[in-house]
Amino acid sequence: MTMRQQPAEKPSSIKRSWILEKAGALFWQKGYHSTSMRDIALVCKCKPANIYNYFASKEDILYEVILDITEQTVSSIKHLEDDETTSPVDQLRSLIKSHFKFLVSKKQSSVLISDTGLKELTAEHRKAVIQLRDKYDTIMRRVIRRGIDSGDFSVKDDKIVTYFISSVIMRSSIWFSPKGQLSADEVGDEMFDFVYRGIKA
Repeated sequence: MTMRQQPAEKPSSIKRSWILEKAGALFWQKGYHSTSMRDIALVCKCKPANIYNYFASKEDILYEVILDITEQTVSSIKHLEDDETTSPVDQLRSLIKSHFKFLVSKKQSSVLISDTGLKELTAEHRKAVIQLRDKYDTIMRRVIRRGIDSGDFSVKDDKIVTYFISSVIMRSSIWFSPKGQLSADEVGDEMFDFVYRGIKA
C-alpha cells in the first residue's frame, strides 16, 4: 500500500490536513470510540485546544476524513458522467483504473475508516456522505447502461453489477502492495479484464 510521506510542517504550524491524516490512522488503529480528542492532540503533538480551533468535535473529524475520501473518489471518475463519445468499454476501463489508482495513493487507514466509519456519523453527516456515494454509483451505472445500449455489455441488473465492481476495487486496494510484481496500473488492467469478461455481451 502506497503511504503518503510525512508532512513537512511542524506541529507549531498544524493544519487541518495533518489532523485528518493522523486522526484517520488513530480511528482505524484504536477504534473510533476508543480514540479521544486528547489522543488525537497527542499524536499531532499539540494541545487539544489546537484541535478545537479546527473541529468542534471528534465526530466532525471523522466526518471530514470520510467526506474527503468520498469527494475525491467521485472526482476521480466524474469525467465519465456526461461522456457520450468514448466507447463504454474504454469508459469502464478508465473508471476502474482511476478509482483504484486513487485509493492506493491514499493512506490505507483513511480508506478503510471511510468505509467502516459511516455508522458513527450523525444522521445529517451520514446523509451527506451517502449522497456522494449515490453520485458515484450513478456515474458507474451510466457507464454500464451505455454499454448495454451499445451491445457491449450483457447485464441483468446494473445496480448489482455496480456494487460488485465497487467491492472489487475496494478489496483490491487493501491487498495491493507497490512492492509487488505488478504496478497499480497493471493491477487496474487485470481488474478491468476480470470484470469485463463477466459482463461482456
